[in-house]
Amino acid sequence: MKKLLFSAALVVANFAFGQLTLEHSFTEERTLTYSTPSETYYVSKTVDNKLKIYNSNYTLYKTVNVPMPANYSVLSFASDNLDYIISKNIFNTDSKFEFLIAVYNYNNNSNSYETKLLLINEDGTLLKDFNPNPASISYAEKFEIFHDSVLNVNKLVVHNESYITTINYNPIPQTDVYALPTSVLTTKEIQAGTKLSAFPIPTNKILNIVNPGNSANKVQVYDTTGKLVVDKSFSTSEHKISIDVESLPKGIYIYKVGELSSKFTKN
Repeated sequence: MKKLLFSAALVVANFAFGQLTLEHSFTEERTLTYSTPSETYYVSKTVDNKLKIYNSNYTLYKTVNVPMPANYSVLSFASDNLDYIISKNIFNTDSKFEFLIAVYNYNNNSNSYETKLLLINEDGTLLKDFNPNPASISYAEKFEIFHDSVLNVNKLVVHNESYITTINYNPIPQTDVYALPTSVLTTKEIQAGTKLSAFPIPTNKILNIVNPGNSANKVQVYDTTGKLVVDKSFSTSEHKISIDVESLPKGIYIYKVGELSSKFTKN
């Protein structure tokens, strides 16, 4: 009987996995997706610092020649959470793809990597260099985009750091907040992709949560057993909510703001 049940389980498993069909394999360094209810695209980063945009049927739509700054040689998709790296309506109204990318340069004098955050469009046009002076800000890559429902303004927040050497690592933080052109399309795209974002992760003392602008006024933290360990109220006008997690044991936790939730690691 056990053998019969085992054989039946194998048949069910094979039938289930048999429904998976490999449609396409991208051979570039990394590929991300841009998907809305009306369209799907794939964007690949190539080894020679270009971006390739593919249609949903995997045909090449366009190759983007990235305007690399002088002395910068490495291209990467920016940020950690990958939200809004690819967009269409957030920074312009011409329905062209926009990309937030990071480029790197090793500075021998400071013994460190300088990082620029660049905004470009699908024509390879540089729309904004968020770090025009690497001598004062050597690291600019992490960002968040959100809709400030109180002021009805869309905003971009760029987290910068400056430091002298990688050996004597003593970062000096700087956070820049930019107002974006507010339009119906922009707000819809931002609200459709709203997710929770926090930094630093992992953390050992303070967790800074970016207000998702979903009208919630409380952040709650749960451990892996579902026990509520932090319950903090905040003003809906606050952009950043800081919670002290130093007393929490090391491990993985879930934090919630309204109906949105995500996880972080406490060191």
